[in-house]
Order: sequence, then C-alpha cells, then structure tokens
Amino acid sequence: MTDSFQLIVRFITFVFIFYPTAIGTKTLFPYVWGTTLHAARISLVFHTNMRATNSRLSWGAHILGFLLMCWGGSFASHLLLSLPPPQLYAFGPWINYSAVHLLVTVLFHYLPIPDPSLANTVLFPFDGLLRANAVIQIVSLLTLPSVNPVLVASPLFHFILGAAASASGGLLGGTLSLWTPNWQFSTPPPLRTGVWGLWSTLDIWAGGAVASLYGVLTAHPAFLPLRASVTSQALPMSALDARVVSAMFMITMFGLRVFVPAIAPSPKPVPEKRSATKVKTN
Repeated sequence: MTDSFQLIVRFITFVFIFYPTAIGTKTLFPYVWGTTLHAARISLVFHTNMRATNSRLSWGAHILGFLLMCWGGSFASHLLLSLPPPQLYAFGPWINYSAVHLLVTVLFHYLPIPDPSLANTVLFPFDGLLRANAVIQIVSLLTLPSVNPVLVASPLFHFILGAAASASGGLLGGTLSLWTPNWQFSTPPPLRTGVWGLWSTLDIWAGGAVASLYGVLTAHPAFLPLRASVTSQALPMSALDARVVSAMFMITMFGLRVFVPAIAPSPKPVPEKRSATKVKTN
C-alpha cells in the first residue's frame, strides 16, 4: 500500500475508535461523537431544505421533523428486527439530538446556510463514514439471541437491513416533506417520475452493499457460500478492519456521485403536465 492509502486507512480506523467516545463528562453533555456529528449533519440538511422551500415552521414541527429524519433509519431497522428502538425507552437520544439541532438553528440565525452542492462536495467523506457506521451498528444487532434466526441466516435480509438503516431517514423526510409546515404523504423521492437512477438511489443500494460486504469480510454464516466463491482466505477480518473497508467503499461511492456524475447521471425530475382546460364562451 502507498503511504497516502495507509494514512487514509489509519484515519478511518481512528474515526471508528473515536466515534463511541463521549464529548464531555458524565454530567456535562455525556453523549458520544458519533450521534452528535450525525445530528449536526442532518440538521444542516434540514435547514437547507427549509431554505429551498422557503418554509417557516413552528418549534414543534421544527424539532419533530428533524428528529424523524434522524431516526427514520433506526425506527425502520429496529422494526425489521422486532426490537424496540432506544428512542422509545431512553431520554439520551432525545436530549442529544435536540440540543445539537437547537445549537445549529441558533448558529444559522446569524450565519448563512452553506450551499448544498458545496456542502455535499466537501462533506462526502463525512457522509460516507456516517452511513457506514449506522449500517454496521444495526447489522451488529443480528447477534442478539432475540432476533429471528431465519433472518440472521438470510443474505437478502442483511442487504435490506443495511438499506433501511442507510436510507430510511431521507426517504421519510422526502415522502412526508418534514421540512415544510404542512406534512403530507407523497411518493417516495426515488420512485417519482424521472428521479430513479444510480446516484439518486445510492443511499439505498450502498447501505445494503455495505451490510453485505461487512458480512463477507467478517465471515458471517449467512455469507459463507459467497465468501468461499470469492476468496480462499480462511480467517475472517477483525470487526474493526471490516468496518474500515466497508467505510472506504461507502466513501468511494459518495465521492463518485459528487465527482463523476457522468458515469450515471441522476435524471432530472420530469415536471407534471397540467391538462389544459377549455373555457366555453357563449
């Protein structure tokens, strides 16, 4: 490996070790970096969408819409696993995410909101790390004895679970328009006319791919036949090394979406045609 590649690997390894560490003391904001950074990134997206739609929200809609976007992946994946999400029995996530969102909201009251294209370009490694971390955390719950063994043994379920963890928050936000004052159910964004494409569905299939890749690298029983067909290595990777490789894959996909859109450009939405109405004159 080249020195630069080794440096990238070491940095990602450090991030995964750093994520679960607390920011402050047990009495002063005792929450970890991973969830706090996730809250800050989603808050930026939420405010960007609010500005794009010129929306003015009540404080209740502001906080709850943001939280639903943050926790959509957690709710969906825990539902698939038949497990209660931590937001239903712990105060910590509510305090952690709400505090970060309030802070970001105050900052954007005095500072301009960054251009979304610039933010996506600069933050694509960060976005890839956050998505990979979310997927792997959820996939790790498959080791719990309460999870149905039929699901644990299914490679397809691993893929679906990873896709749900990665994309459900964004899908929920776009389907309900959570950043607008009037929430309404609509077609999920990737399924709208003219939207479906490789990059516009990246959050979905890349999440599933990361879950599957992690299963192959760690020699999960569900992926042993696939692993045997692609590698002769007997010993699996350590969990940390598999996290790093999975994160590098996700970061690469996000980078390709930003810098190489010509490979498979996301089609622009096709505007709906309004039927012309004829006015009868007497």
